[in-house]
Amino acid sequence: MSPTRTMAQLPSARGAPVVGNTLRWLRRPLDTPVQAHRTHGDVFRYDIFFQRPVVFAHPDAIGRILTDPDGDLSTARGWEPFFGRLMKGGLLLRDHDDHRSHRSLMRGAFSSSALQGYLDVMTPRIEARIDAWIDRGEVVLLPEVQRLLLELAGVSLLGVEAPDELDRLIRAFEAIARGVMGLVGVPLPGTALARGLRARADLSRFLKERIAARRKAPGPDLTSQLCSATDEHGAVLTDEEIVDHVIFLWMAAHDTTTGSAVMAAYELARHREWQDRLREEALGLPDRLDVQTSAQATQAGWVIHETLRLYPPIGSIPRRTLRQTTIADVVLPADTPLRAAILLLHRHPEVWTDPERFDPERFAEPRQEHRRHRHAFRPFGTGAHACLGMRLAQLQLHAMLHHLMRHARLRLPDDYVLKLSPAPSLRPADGLPLRLQRVPR
Repeated sequence: MSPTRTMAQLPSARGAPVVGNTLRWLRRPLDTPVQAHRTHGDVFRYDIFFQRPVVFAHPDAIGRILTDPDGDLSTARGWEPFFGRLMKGGLLLRDHDDHRSHRSLMRGAFSSSALQGYLDVMTPRIEARIDAWIDRGEVVLLPEVQRLLLELAGVSLLGVEAPDELDRLIRAFEAIARGVMGLVGVPLPGTALARGLRARADLSRFLKERIAARRKAPGPDLTSQLCSATDEHGAVLTDEEIVDHVIFLWMAAHDTTTGSAVMAAYELARHREWQDRLREEALGLPDRLDVQTSAQATQAGWVIHETLRLYPPIGSIPRRTLRQTTIADVVLPADTPLRAAILLLHRHPEVWTDPERFDPERFAEPRQEHRRHRHAFRPFGTGAHACLGMRLAQLQLHAMLHHLMRHARLRLPDDYVLKLSPAPSLRPADGLPLRLQRVPR
């Protein structure tokens, strides 16, 4: 058995005075944590955003953190500094029995039949928007994908179709998202947080009107599913709880998927042989994928997984200890902030061959590098807090790639050099200028 260590014995990446590694990470969100891992190993302390969390990079430790078998960790207290003011009441802001109860009530909204209903609504809109991009020939992809996924969230979560209502909702949500990312943690006049709180109040009023209508006349949208959800004891969600969950799900339903879709397009534009492979596969499948046929797009699935490996939607998952506990032979006192470093897990040299390289076939037989360790590949987490919407996110990515590969070739500008922005998820800082050429049919 390995001897235990105290936190004082851990190596530490202190960074600059006061700000620690924050500014360095904002400038170089991949290189900064990867270099810290190479220098300090699988467990180290890391100064960032005025905290000194303990960072864990090995799959053994990350599995222990995410599954939390003894209930030693708080997810809510880990995420509270980031989401507490504007995303209150979401699943990540709930722990243990409270979390299990709410997750149980929400599970039906992500059943296969419900997902197919959302996909039926979303796919025609995805196809129409991609066709418009191809017709233009050139596009800055990030804002286009972001707008598309915000609209899809409005339609699938709320059943909102009217353009003026969608515009109102999107403006409110964009203000909330900017408030989440704001550096000033006090809602002073003129700050992003203050504007986000006002937008949340406006959105809450709108949603409560929508909920009242959906309780009387349910539709196919997710809000209707939440309005009618009951647990084994007959409990239902209150209007306020539905508001909290819808706002949080809207964040989850568009933002992380936005980054993944754009980074997949970037890698495909760099690797044209993979465009050819995905196009051949897509042309052998139906024009429009459903929940079942998406699984037949095997090579597209490898590309999606490799994108999620290299650019995970959440690069570092926070937790906070509720009591003294030991992880990876490190004794952690109560109230210690820690991070499960998914970005480092997905580039861990003990698990992945040439981990910095885009290589979708690492997920294929016979290699299946993601099976070298039970917790080697965790883009959506695992355990009680595994992402409830991960199947929906992957279906959206499949639908976008399927139509894009069937109808277009992607090219980057000559001599393009990627610069990443880290927040709210990894994405090109310049939005990814892209050239699209229609494929003759």
